[in-house]
Amino acid sequence: MTGFERLKEQVKDQEDKALVQTVEYLLTREDIEEDYLKEEKTLEGMCKFIKNKAKKYMKNGWNYITNEVVYSWAVMYFSLPDLFLGIEHKEVTKTKTKSNTKKSSKSSNTKNNIVSLEQAKKEIEKKKETTQLSLFGGVAK
Repeated sequence: MTGFERLKEQVKDQEDKALVQTVEYLLTREDIEEDYLKEEKTLEGMCKFIKNKAKKYMKNGWNYITNEVVYSWAVMYFSLPDLFLGIEHKEVTKTKTKSNTKKSSKSSNTKNNIVSLEQAKKEIEKKKETTQLSLFGGVAK
């Protein structure tokens, strides 16, 4: 899979026109195609990064940011390391105490790490749904 293919796969079925335009621009940038393959870099992460940058320029609830600025932020997101950009990744801790283990085993449908068929089907259907992303919030149309 190439970087362009990965980006196209992530934007598939997205309805936010600003997001689609941004990805179309990124697809013209052959110089950073390999950066699209970085596992920690996703469209969802890019949207969060751009939203956070845009909040700094908000006045009275409005943003006046040109496409070129948004495109440059998208390029920054994919080409620069997360540490440099100030993006922190949350680490999932898997430590449980005995009391937490007992409570969780009673409330869930798992036993010895086996998931019920109904629960597995729900998880699969949830993963199949396309999560709609938005660069600036609001309704994606």
